[in-house]
Amino acid sequence: MIWALALRDLETRYAGTMGGILWAFVHPVAIVVIFYFVFAIGFRAQGPENAPFILWFVCGLVPWFFFNETLQAITKSITSNSHLVKKTVFPTEILPFVYLVSGVVPHAIFLFILAGLLIFYGISFRVEQLAVLYFFFCSCVLLLGLGWLLAALQVFYRDIGHGLAIILNMWFWITPIVWSPEIMPEQYRKLLAFNPLYYIVEGYRGLLSFDTTTWPGIGETIYFWLVGSVVVMIGSYTFRRLKPEFPDVM
Repeated sequence: MIWALALRDLETRYAGTMGGILWAFVHPVAIVVIFYFVFAIGFRAQGPENAPFILWFVCGLVPWFFFNETLQAITKSITSNSHLVKKTVFPTEILPFVYLVSGVVPHAIFLFILAGLLIFYGISFRVEQLAVLYFFFCSCVLLLGLGWLLAALQVFYRDIGHGLAIILNMWFWITPIVWSPEIMPEQYRKLLAFNPLYYIVEGYRGLLSFDTTTWPGIGETIYFWLVGSVVVMIGSYTFRRLKPEFPDVM
């Protein structure tokens, strides 16, 4: 059921367009080109350790793009499927999974673009790079926890979706995606570890941006999974608690 609904979401997303699935390529490419000209050409930004800025940037943008787009879709998953929610036999808790699965397709396309950049800059393939699947799984855990929570609250407070767009915009800029952590004063740099997305972004970069692999510290890994577990438990509990009231409110 999840797979069938995810395919329907993808078909609906590009239905009636001349480009079809090609828009899934155009969107990330356009973002990369704009940021490249603004920061690499305009501001002459450089990646850390003299890494090509565009490669370093895209390695951080790939997980962010997946997280940003998917979380917004999951948040609206209940309110945008009222015809299914009102059916008492339908398991509404799977709707966040539906949008998570459909979000994998644009993410895979973005990874394909990134693979082309890796080849262009001569970054050789290493077996350790397959560990990017672990950080993808970390993203999924965080998305499901936040998604269950926000999707349930969105039914009662429609402002959640509008506020989320603002929060995600702020979250983008406080996460070192465009800027390098090295520009921060040493005494404030440790605060980045409290941002769970920093763990994921740096995980992608450590595996893909350089010829040598860099792994997150044990402390950062433990902290992320503590936060991720708490978010999943809170999100799951809130969703189950509010689920019986969805049909009446909608």
